[in-house]
Amino acid sequence: MMNVIETNKSSLSSLSFKHVEFVPGIWIKGKCIWLQNCTEKVLVEEGIVFKIKHEQVHSRIRYTTIYVSNFSNGPKELKIVGMHYIPDFNHLAFVSPSDQRVFHIADDKILLVNGRCQDSFVKEYTTIPLWTARSDKIWSSLQTGILKYQPMAKGPAASILAFDLKLGAHETKKFNTWEIIGTNKNEILSMEKALMSV
Repeated sequence: MMNVIETNKSSLSSLSFKHVEFVPGIWIKGKCIWLQNCTEKVLVEEGIVFKIKHEQVHSRIRYTTIYVSNFSNGPKELKIVGMHYIPDFNHLAFVSPSDQRVFHIADDKILLVNGRCQDSFVKEYTTIPLWTARSDKIWSSLQTGILKYQPMAKGPAASILAFDLKLGAHETKKFNTWEIIGTNKNEILSMEKALMSV
């Protein structure tokens, strides 16, 4: 069923990672901060440091590691947020509850998006039109940090993953997210299984 794909006006005949954007973010104390185009970010007011490392572990797998450190003397409760999108192209992004993953379908390619924090996998997923992706419209409740659940978006679309994270004083935790490009669902799920066994 996922191999039959509607042709878009904007063609992505050779979808590659140069087309796919990833933007990490943090939700803390009722506000969301996006960390665009950086490999390290210090949020002095919050006592939080981010370090971001991108790896191309295979021609069809991109893997990102984010280290989140609490340099304050007290515990922190926050959410790590990861937004994936394919700018300037119409495509279909959807949450697959049975697979517990997000997929983007563009022409003859499928992009799988997933992540984990330490040993727990994604807690929340949603998709949203790209033009509202960095607004408060992604939240069902910005104050409590609950994403608005929208299982499917078509056109210029983004997918968002969110993890609850508790950090003790002076503690660091690791968050990973990955994108896998393939031509069918079974292929990319097999590649993900191999990635997780390494």
